[in-house]
Amino acid sequence: MFRINLIVILLMNKKISICLVGSEDAHKRIGLAQCLIRNNFDVTILGTKDYDYPEGIKYIGYKLNRKFNPISDFKTVLEYRRILKIHKFDIVQTFDTKPAFILPYATFGLKTKVIRTITGMGTIFMSNDLKFKIYRIFYITLHFLIRKRVYHTTFQNEDDRKYFVDNKLVNHSNSSLIYGSGIDLSNLINMTKNKTSNFTFICVSRLVYEKGIINYLEAAQICKDNDYEYKFLLVGPLEEASKRLNLQIVEKYSNVVDWLGPRKDVQELMLNSDAFVLPTFREGFSRVLLEASALGLPSITTNVPGTNAIVRHLQEGLHVEVENSDDLANGMVKLAEDRQLAEQLGNNARLHVEQFSLSVISGEYIDLYKKAI
Repeated sequence: MFRINLIVILLMNKKISICLVGSEDAHKRIGLAQCLIRNNFDVTILGTKDYDYPEGIKYIGYKLNRKFNPISDFKTVLEYRRILKIHKFDIVQTFDTKPAFILPYATFGLKTKVIRTITGMGTIFMSNDLKFKIYRIFYITLHFLIRKRVYHTTFQNEDDRKYFVDNKLVNHSNSSLIYGSGIDLSNLINMTKNKTSNFTFICVSRLVYEKGIINYLEAAQICKDNDYEYKFLLVGPLEEASKRLNLQIVEKYSNVVDWLGPRKDVQELMLNSDAFVLPTFREGFSRVLLEASALGLPSITTNVPGTNAIVRHLQEGLHVEVENSDDLANGMVKLAEDRQLAEQLGNNARLHVEQFSLSVISGEYIDLYKKAI
């Protein structure tokens, strides 16, 4: 018994070595990494894009092809394995869709414990095209084959977790819900929103069809056609060039919607807006929706996984139907024509967003990691 207690004490004092694996947006885990460091973790971030990381966080770059490519994927697995063998991390935590199912293949024969966060189910679960149906079969198969290599899987919404349980990719004992990665409220919660003369809507998103971008553009046009003098902002990179969404389509609505492209001053743009809009088809857990809430913006969004829980918990917005531009336009008019309602929903958002703060969410991850060790 004495020996067991001594081992427990030694483990509690030993720094836990953890590697947080992402891709081009791996830097979004800096807040979590800093919380881990303050709790006696040794933290390394694995990513595909260089970033100026704060002191104390080690960074390792690697290559990842986000599209399905067996050759490049195999090379990435070998690169993962080389890194894991050199550094011998106690825990490897993935925060991106592709690493979640290819990194475990690199751990055969190694003692590293893999914990992954399913940040969303992606485009392949939003479309019924034959190509995406085939991709879904690959997705399920690859997850099934490595299910025993994963210590624990966290999900950001209940729908995604249910899908994995129903397909026997995880069970209830080795999975849990952790809402997002946590947002740092220290700089957001005290910012003051500026008053506008014309009610201003803002949508911040990657410009892909499944984010409901077309519906945002069409709803803005409907409002204008009905003589409502609102202002519409669209922020984010155009990542699709298809018949459904492309540069020509976006520019077609340039007389109604100001497309600003990717911006670094998103918070300032939000502070100069009156409501946040995200008509997405599905999310993992919308971080930008939380950030808008922390700034006191009411939201108009679809009642889908990844957004419905946020709106329900924060009591901070309106739900509209998926792929329904008319319903979205009606929601916009309802909010813009009742500034008292908009202010009330914005206040609710700011009041309740603490439950998704970095301190709360990082605490849940730290408890999970300590249990794993």
